Amino acid sequence: MAGRLEDHFQCPTCLDIFKDPVILLCSHSFCRACLQQWKDKAERSCPVCRTEFSLMDPPLNLALRNMCENLSRASLKSEDICSLHEEKLQLFCLDHQELVCLVCRDAEIHIGHTFRPLKEVVKGHRDELQKGLQKAKERLQDYNDCRENCNEQVDYIKVQKGNVERKIKKDFEDLRRFLDVEEEARLAAVREEEKKKSQTMKEKMAALDRQMAALSDVIRNTEEQLASGNVSFMKKFKTAMSRIQELTEKPQLLPGGLLDEAKHVGNLKFKVWERMKETLAYSPVVLNPNTANPRIRLSEDLTGLSWEEVQQVRPKNPEREEGNCVQGGALDLGRHVWDVEVGDNNNWAVGVMWGDPCLPVKMTGWFIGFRDGKYKKPGGKYGEWNPPVKVQRIRVEVDMKERAVSFSEPLTNTELWNTKKASDWPDLSGNTKMYPYFDTFSKIPLKIIRIPPGVTTAISLQSI
Repeated sequence: MAGRLEDHFQCPTCLDIFKDPVILLCSHSFCRACLQQWKDKAERSCPVCRTEFSLMDPPLNLALRNMCENLSRASLKSEDICSLHEEKLQLFCLDHQELVCLVCRDAEIHIGHTFRPLKEVVKGHRDELQKGLQKAKERLQDYNDCRENCNEQVDYIKVQKGNVERKIKKDFEDLRRFLDVEEEARLAAVREEEKKKSQTMKEKMAALDRQMAALSDVIRNTEEQLASGNVSFMKKFKTAMSRIQELTEKPQLLPGGLLDEAKHVGNLKFKVWERMKETLAYSPVVLNPNTANPRIRLSEDLTGLSWEEVQQVRPKNPEREEGNCVQGGALDLGRHVWDVEVGDNNNWAVGVMWGDPCLPVKMTGWFIGFRDGKYKKPGGKYGEWNPPVKVQRIRVEVDMKERAVSFSEPLTNTELWNTKKASDWPDLSGNTKMYPYFDTFSKIPLKIIRIPPGVTTAISLQSI
């Protein structure tokens, strides 16, 4: 209701509640100051109906003024009124940063202060608050985007779980298959030895049976000879005596007749492990799938990478590379060596990089590369370079203790580039670490060369 009343008590010129209203002969009323401004423009007609008037000093509309004053006091909220002077707060003190009325402006406490009209200050503050509101809305969108990304990561974690479980099962199935084959081979060796040695013992016992039968005949004939008469005894004495004297040597047990248990079960697990190592190879560097650009495809064993046109579904986690590249695991203290087969790949880069893993776009490093038919290497400027040999492999050597990195072509034993200056070495303190780096725009894969397990004893293993 109050709002509708105010509409009837507004000056047609300033659209505010009448202040010191005057009335013209046409019955229209205006604020005295508003009408004076109208007259200053050499206008002598009513601003509403254009009726000309000749009064130089129109009379005060006393009834309207009283009604407007009452309406103003009734409509003004308590916070719009100065608590000291009960006047409307119309100004803003820039020095005290507070609302003041016209009486406050002239008070001693505000002498020398700068004031601005409330409407002017409100406009600036509204604009400022509007900007803050816009930033808040943008930040809310950031939260929504972050939450959406978290939701994507939750879904991707399930995909990763399935992939990892499948790979683990496959690897252990391979190990079990190897163990099954190894077990069967060793059981077969036991059975073969048991068969051979049992057959040997049977043949030995058969020979003993024949010798025992012959000896039994000699004993029986000799006993009969001893029981015969003198003439018969003497006639057969030499024959009987020769048979007794021709006795075979005492039979001996065969040596090594039992199964060689020590050969079959002694250090069995260790021997199987040694045999298993002969069938395996070790990769000194393993690629980190969580850093791979969505256009980089990794091999199942995480030692090869290639570029493909179709972008794979991968969440935007902080470690994810924006370029067509992927990192290896962080290098720990020690010496690290790995070879990369580049072959016919015509668009690649291999090396090391360092920085905050959650800010890959700001990381930097040293690389040997091949782009647009030209080789590139670090050192001052990552520019064109002609190596002394055609590069088929890149060997990267990093000595964290000696603070040195070198690149070479291992097939021809040709050094390509190295840095041994301490001043060139990055500060690897805090969250800054060094990582193997791989980059390609080719469908022909780059491949980390796997090495026999024994070679790793000469190289400090990296944490993965």
